[in-house]
Amino acid sequence: MMEQEIMEAINENSTVIICGETGCGKTTQVPQFLYEAGFGSSQSTIRSGVIGVTQPRRVAVLATAKRVAFELGLHLGKEVGFQVRHDKKIGDRCSIKFMTDGILLREVQVLLPSSNTVFISVNDVLLKRYSAIVLDEAHERSLNTDILIGMLSRVIRLRQDLYEKQQQMVLSGQSISPENMIYPLNLVLMSATLRVEDFISGRRLFCVPPPVIEVPTRQYPVTIHFSKRTELVDYIGQAFKKVMSIHKRLPPGGILVFVTGQREVEYLCRRLRKASKGVITNISKGDKSTEAAPNSQINLVEDINMKDISDAFETDEDSAHQKTDRFSSYDEDQYEYHKDDSDASYDSETDSELETFDEDGNTLDKKSMENNGNLVDVLGGDGNLASLKAAFEALSGKNGLDSNPEGQEAVSINPVNSLEQPSAPIEKVSEGNRGLNTGALRVLPLYAMLPAAAQLCVFEEVKDGERLVVVATNVAETSLTIPGIKYVVDTGREKVKNYNPTNGMETYEIQWISKASAAQRAGRAGRTGPGHCYRLYSSAVFSNILPDFSCAEISKIPVDGVVLLMKSMGIDKVANFPFPTSPGPTALVEAERCLKALEALDGSGRLTSLGKAMAHYPMSPRHSRMLLTVIQIMRRVKSYARANLVLGYAVAAAAVLSSTNPFVIQYEESHSQTDEPKQDDGSNPLDSEKVLNKKEKSQKRKLKELAKMSRAKFSNPSSDTLTVAYALQCFELSESQVDFCNENALHLKTMEEMSKLRKQLLQLVFNQNVHCDVGQDFLWTHGTMEDVEQSWRVASSKYPLLLNEEELLGQAICAGWADRVAKRIRGVSRSSEGDRKVNTVRYQACLVTETVFLHRASSLSSSAPEFLVYSELLQTKRPYMHGATSVKSDWLVKYAKSYCTFSAPLTDPKPYYDPQTDEVYCWVVPTFGPHLWQLPMHNLQISSNAHRVTVFAYALLEGQVLPCLKSVKQFMSASPDIILKPESYGQSRVGNLLHKIKSWRIDSCGQLRKIWEDNSRALHSVILDWFQESFHKHFEKLWSEMLSEVLLEPQERFPKRLKRDKRKK
Repeated sequence: MMEQEIMEAINENSTVIICGETGCGKTTQVPQFLYEAGFGSSQSTIRSGVIGVTQPRRVAVLATAKRVAFELGLHLGKEVGFQVRHDKKIGDRCSIKFMTDGILLREVQVLLPSSNTVFISVNDVLLKRYSAIVLDEAHERSLNTDILIGMLSRVIRLRQDLYEKQQQMVLSGQSISPENMIYPLNLVLMSATLRVEDFISGRRLFCVPPPVIEVPTRQYPVTIHFSKRTELVDYIGQAFKKVMSIHKRLPPGGILVFVTGQREVEYLCRRLRKASKGVITNISKGDKSTEAAPNSQINLVEDINMKDISDAFETDEDSAHQKTDRFSSYDEDQYEYHKDDSDASYDSETDSELETFDEDGNTLDKKSMENNGNLVDVLGGDGNLASLKAAFEALSGKNGLDSNPEGQEAVSINPVNSLEQPSAPIEKVSEGNRGLNTGALRVLPLYAMLPAAAQLCVFEEVKDGERLVVVATNVAETSLTIPGIKYVVDTGREKVKNYNPTNGMETYEIQWISKASAAQRAGRAGRTGPGHCYRLYSSAVFSNILPDFSCAEISKIPVDGVVLLMKSMGIDKVANFPFPTSPGPTALVEAERCLKALEALDGSGRLTSLGKAMAHYPMSPRHSRMLLTVIQIMRRVKSYARANLVLGYAVAAAAVLSSTNPFVIQYEESHSQTDEPKQDDGSNPLDSEKVLNKKEKSQKRKLKELAKMSRAKFSNPSSDTLTVAYALQCFELSESQVDFCNENALHLKTMEEMSKLRKQLLQLVFNQNVHCDVGQDFLWTHGTMEDVEQSWRVASSKYPLLLNEEELLGQAICAGWADRVAKRIRGVSRSSEGDRKVNTVRYQACLVTETVFLHRASSLSSSAPEFLVYSELLQTKRPYMHGATSVKSDWLVKYAKSYCTFSAPLTDPKPYYDPQTDEVYCWVVPTFGPHLWQLPMHNLQISSNAHRVTVFAYALLEGQVLPCLKSVKQFMSASPDIILKPESYGQSRVGNLLHKIKSWRIDSCGQLRKIWEDNSRALHSVILDWFQESFHKHFEKLWSEMLSEVLLEPQERFPKRLKRDKRKK
């Protein structure tokens, strides 16, 4: 595979771009080329660093690491290692390291030292441990890969400059220790498409455009078949019919079907398994079927199939007016079940150019074919039969091309130059051998949430007589080669989660794939031999509607984490960072708004101390803000016995909010052979199917009830997040985690991932104490990691958290999602759910104009609090809030102050002094958000210096600062209240007191103590003026008491008051 050309380019250039279609071998061969050229070898000083290879998906990391180790004859886990989330296997002398792109990005960030002035050390960010880095699947434009490309473009330049400077130093006689030596870094970008303009155009990324090496694919020819018509609704039904048609009519070979999501994968797998059993049943009746053929509904005259005649003349009147803006709506609203969710919802009501199969794989004939009459009678003789047969065969596309059974448009793709050419016969199967190829189907699903063991099943050998069918999402589109795949069925759709940065709403949309993705999918059929790709859409749709390439991920997701990462690395102007595709200006503005709401950035956009601490956690800024808030709150609580349990639940909550909902809400069980209803030879397969559908619906209802009971068992009425956190705790403590998930309708893989993430996050919390100087306010001081784990393991009763602990965690969640607040709209609303009416709880979200809804499966649905925060707003049939947590109105003022508008300080109630905080406060009426929701009256620290000293003067005479003054108020010449009235400033006693206090800036007891330590007679005369002349002889005694009390701690001055306040809290 062009080893010489590739290595020459790498040796002569610091950056090289390799383009090659799927199957050209770049994923497994390029790391081997580098290894064999001396990269990663300790014998070569300049190339002794590790060869780092990134993949966007963990499945590809594991598969490619295993393959490369095998081909090189090295040990996996020693010379060849891998690292993915929660799993790492790397030896001390590792030469090639495979990892996800997120792992490499985290290595750069974790190594950054925390300092008040400098955020980057050159030795840390240069990735000195690597000699070459290979970024595979760069064409997918994942967020992590885009950031890495931008960062590495600068790292390459820095390392080259430093290397040249060090060489000049060595030549001048200076010595440099080996550990400080820096050598050049080579970067290899590998793409499966020729879309490299973003990498080489302009000079933002690379000063000199890197060379592009195009590698010809080594895959076999793939013939592309387009549908005559594009099914816009029931494309799953079309995929089923296509698979059955291939299975019954074409030679052996695996079939790979691309659909959009897990739900479609599981549905199509169930349907194909049932059809496969029906096919086997029919084969067992072989002789009977053969004998009955003359009396069948399909009439053949001289081998002319009347169905082919019908299909040959079939026209689609609406083909010129196809609508392309609607697809089947497979709702992501995972808690709802509707009648239209049954299997029948996928059945098409329109005719198709494909054969029609029932659920047992039997060919069904159209009514128009039942009474077609005698063809010889119509023709008036048999003289024209031969020519008519040939004409119909040509019309129906059967002229020797058995690989195109439905008469689709076909083009052959030459893997070398990717040019479309007229198709030629690739394989021929005689008419008599077709039925002999029909056997059982081995149907396997493949999607990201599938357990790893189940994912690897697609690589196992298939038994003789079976045909492999893999129903997959786009996880099978790149990097993986499933052995034996000869046929690809491409629905042309993908499910995309789109994000609207202006209101934070996310929507799942099924949309057309790009032409590049279509080529990737087709390439799956030519990896091990000549193959065929059946596209369930027309060539017109492909040419006119499908975009050339997919959008970069950075344009489809929130970028608040990206901005925080850039800021933590000292990049203040994120818009100037050399992204291959820059995020939109709206996305950057919204990201900064979000980070300011989380208090990670100050008003001028600079990183705060809290923001620096947040940047050390490999998660969304929202989750790190929540964790750090718990740590901050608990640091203010001394000697709390259950503090470690609170931290344990906070870490669990962060893991929960970083994962998908684990409650299983759809029926995914595959029936085994013993589950199928027995069927005698004389029974009607359609009757059997009705029994099976009835059984499925019954089991589906049972699963739904089980999921409902499970949610009720773990339900926390204040938070959906704490509900799942409690389920996670019980999961980890269960004797059998598999049985626990089955009994409680929980998704096993999600729970396992959540458990691993919880442990990883807990480790990170305590790593901050050792490795990072993040400030004392963000370090845990109540115990060790083992103490937290011990508390987590023992507190698993029905209500493991106390009410005050739930409120503390609620405050932390509020701090992390301070801008995602919703207020309840009072009044009962009824809405349609299919054919029934249900009560809905309506809310007004802070950033959204339309009404949003709290789902009835939420733990908060019964209480429906006045205010709540949500982690996700997902548009399905209507906008639903997910991950809801009840919050109190005063929390909004405390943690979302940037969204609050405050009234002028109220005169009633009066401002006051708080001895515990040594601050003066006023009362205000706040409003929240753009909708100006009025919140209850709230106390607020006084920010104005003049107002602050005025209130302190009032509080001092009122006895709120020094209690000895409270008992002598009746001897004062005037009430201290007049100090708060501007019209009283003209009175001498008021004016003189305020002048003195303002000149010394006395606005707290601590400041008053400092003044009196320097001058014990300060304020003596101005305070004396406030007392009646008859009390002057007692004033010196009072003054002595004041000087004594100012030295006392707050709990000594006001013991009863502070105990009362503590009981309230």
